[in-house]
Amino acid sequence: MQPACEFPDPESRPSLFRVASRLPMLAYRILRWRALRGAWLGNHLWRNTSFDRRRLPTDKPIDIMVLVTDHYEPARRYGDEAAVESVRSWCADYERMAAKHGDSDGRPPQHTWFYRYDYPNEGCLRELSASTFRGFGEVEFHLHHGHDTHHSFASRLATGRQWFARFGALRSAEVQPRSFFGYIAGNSALDNGAGDDSLSGCDTELIALREAGCYADFTFPALGSPAQPSLTNRIYYATEDGRPRSHANGVPFVNGHRPSGDLPIFLGPVGFNWRDGFIDDGTVENSSPGNPRRLGTWLRSNVHVPGRPEWVFIKLTTHAMQNRASFLGQTTDEMFSAMEHWWKRPPYRLHYVTAREAFNIAKAAEAGHSGNPDDYRDFVLPRPANRLICCDRPWDLLSYSPLRCHLRLLEPGQTRIEFADGPIRSVEGRLAEVDLVLDQGTLVDSRLEGEGQIRVTGRDGEIRHYRADDSTSFAEWDKYSSVRGHALLDMKASGT
Repeated sequence: MQPACEFPDPESRPSLFRVASRLPMLAYRILRWRALRGAWLGNHLWRNTSFDRRRLPTDKPIDIMVLVTDHYEPARRYGDEAAVESVRSWCADYERMAAKHGDSDGRPPQHTWFYRYDYPNEGCLRELSASTFRGFGEVEFHLHHGHDTHHSFASRLATGRQWFARFGALRSAEVQPRSFFGYIAGNSALDNGAGDDSLSGCDTELIALREAGCYADFTFPALGSPAQPSLTNRIYYATEDGRPRSHANGVPFVNGHRPSGDLPIFLGPVGFNWRDGFIDDGTVENSSPGNPRRLGTWLRSNVHVPGRPEWVFIKLTTHAMQNRASFLGQTTDEMFSAMEHWWKRPPYRLHYVTAREAFNIAKAAEAGHSGNPDDYRDFVLPRPANRLICCDRPWDLLSYSPLRCHLRLLEPGQTRIEFADGPIRSVEGRLAEVDLVLDQGTLVDSRLEGEGQIRVTGRDGEIRHYRADDSTSFAEWDKYSSVRGHALLDMKASGT
């Protein structure tokens, strides 16, 4: 790993000579990749104000929120089991790298897997949900589709939500769980904005997404795509107008203002990287690895909620499965090290966030809040179920609160359920339903439906006093109230 002292200062500026020397390469790349499609450059030059620490109050910390949004697309061409194994090994490699790092709150980098629902492999989703439970990120909705109407697109979203929820994704951990999701449009063709019906076809996607429970779109920037918005470096509300590319413009989030529009659009940074001669849109790929030299461009892009300039968002975008070697390699490792070197020292505080957490923090800024953004990670949208519960078979959360955890197995059978909070660490056996009732962190009642031997592991190694529900016809728990480690309970499902 590169020594921290060699990381370039993100606030340093290249010399005029270096800028001039990079102009030919910049011009070539703009023409080669048609980077100005979407007519964004005029707005960018006119409206954007570069980050400058000298303009901010000296008595407030500057908080940097870093989120990585991944068009996560396992390949199907080698078969479903090979795809599952590729995800399993990817997660293992990523967790090894991420575990070496930590932000100002002590959290490792948070990855947001926008999993491609057009390849609904449950084994892949199970592996991502397990990594979510271990604390390394969250799962959101990604979709490639075409020739859709409003009705057919809405139907895809509805079935997709149900599919993701089978392993606790896109479902809130609440007393009455809700469905909500962040979205990335396949081929960047949001709202039929690519001009090709085979990549969307639906001119009213913003409304369909909102009605399905989408809290924000994270597709852009996508320089070179005709769907690229006219706005850059903004978090804003787009309003559906019934025509393609309704998201081209919108009303920005503003501190102290009320929402105004159909769907929030959460943009990543766009800026001129004069050190290397290209327009940097925050993509981290084989062709544009996460070199520490890029931090300055991302910071200067100054994505924030007006009125809260000391909260800066850096949204990075990747296809980390296709670009596995580079993303899980040295440059990304050095990128996180450089962030921690520069942005974990006063006046900065670094926060690794998921897409949902970044949205929550932006909503807190819009609502007029200030202080430490770490306090607002769950401001509007609570944690998804798979951050708190992990199960190796499909399941459905019926209720979650400090007083109760109630879930049902969708495919009853031998399974293991793990819990992130509470006095019970895990329950194993042939389960059909689990209902745990708590009082101030102590288990006071429970109902386990299933058959055969059920093994319960306490959080502290002790199985406390539990009261059986007579309707489930399983053995008395009193005699296990002081057993440490594991308790084996003979149970039979109701009516068997």
